[in-house]
Amino acid sequence: MKICNAKDIKTVAGTMAAVLLLGGCSVITENNVKSDPDVKTEIDLEDVDKTTYDSEVMDELYRKYCFDIFSQTIRDYGSDSNVMISPASIMMALDMVSAGAKNDSLKQLTDLFAAGQEPLSQQAYAAALMDKINGAKEVEFSCANAVWSNKTILGDKVNLDYIEYIQDTFSAEYNLSKFSGKTTGEINRWVDEHTDHMIEEVIESLDSDTVMVLVNAIAFDAKWSEPYEEYQVRESDFTRFDGSTQKADFLYGTENTYYETDKATGFIKYYKGGQYAFLTILPADESVSTNEFAKSFSAEDYEKFIRSAAYDYDVITEMPVFESEFNCMMNDTLINLGVKDVFDPGSADLSGISGNPGDIYVSKVIHKTFIRVDANGTKAAAVTAVTLDAGCAMPEEKEYRYVECDRPFVYAIVDVETMAPVFIGTVNEV
Repeated sequence: MKICNAKDIKTVAGTMAAVLLLGGCSVITENNVKSDPDVKTEIDLEDVDKTTYDSEVMDELYRKYCFDIFSQTIRDYGSDSNVMISPASIMMALDMVSAGAKNDSLKQLTDLFAAGQEPLSQQAYAAALMDKINGAKEVEFSCANAVWSNKTILGDKVNLDYIEYIQDTFSAEYNLSKFSGKTTGEINRWVDEHTDHMIEEVIESLDSDTVMVLVNAIAFDAKWSEPYEEYQVRESDFTRFDGSTQKADFLYGTENTYYETDKATGFIKYYKGGQYAFLTILPADESVSTNEFAKSFSAEDYEKFIRSAAYDYDVITEMPVFESEFNCMMNDTLINLGVKDVFDPGSADLSGISGNPGDIYVSKVIHKTFIRVDANGTKAAAVTAVTLDAGCAMPEEKEYRYVECDRPFVYAIVDVETMAPVFIGTVNEV
């Protein structure tokens, strides 16, 4: 048993990027952010760096979550197409939501990733995973976060402790502006940059009720520890799900780790640095499509699979060069996995972020991924966009107006009693 804190973790990580929608534009700092003193979080956010947890338990729970959400995604959106998700991207995006969640909303989000664990332990685990990604050696692996806040709706009602927490724990950039088409463009440009230009766009537009956008972007670019030589790349036939064939370049090699259970066989190929690797899981039943197989391949099946590792074979391997993109709306998948309250304005409690229970809720969880595997290595990215919208009561709570003197204006110094100007003038340049 190994006890870890937020800076010490051993975990399974993929190639990914995430965006969590809530909204915004210009960077602000703590000095010009106002906070509603009545808004509090349920968990003590200051204690995340001091939180300890059993890393073996948390790693196993994380793997369970990975296969639960992957299998459910296949069931919901798989059909016969290529599917790839980033469980880590989705987790980090939603962890920024759960940091401001309370009551059942908080419990459902925490249980999705680590059933039975304390919320702060889950937050610490996610923070440590982010640190591990950014500290990866000999591969280009990066994780970044940003938050946009819609001041037209939220105004100064965002919990400053919450803002400080996501800045400190998830290194999130915080942006504040009136939402417009420019905000959409800014978010997508940020995503494009932080996914190494693998994903150019995550959202087409922002709804008028969107109050915040939280973005987690993770990009992965790694070379094989032992690249495939030219003679190991040959054209052959790939048999598709429907039995038809197509020509493809295949990578042929010999590895030294073999996996076999009654459900699947596989091998592993390492990237430079040895911290990350590419693992294959080939269904034993050739009559079943891969997506059908994945629907029922559980976390327990995966645990059995990885424990079957054998090292006393020369493993002759073959896999195609491929490139794939995937996108889906994750709402139904998450609801099917028990995360229900945050999607319902009548039940959502995100009052640790702003306002009262029901004032804001999750309206959309959008997920996009990209991967390319070739003779040199692997490039991959993912984006998770979670939009938080205002409930029906929130816009009525307070109406805001803004006077932003960022263009020529008139000024006066007046007698307060009579409001007669003592001085009056204009500013046309500064």
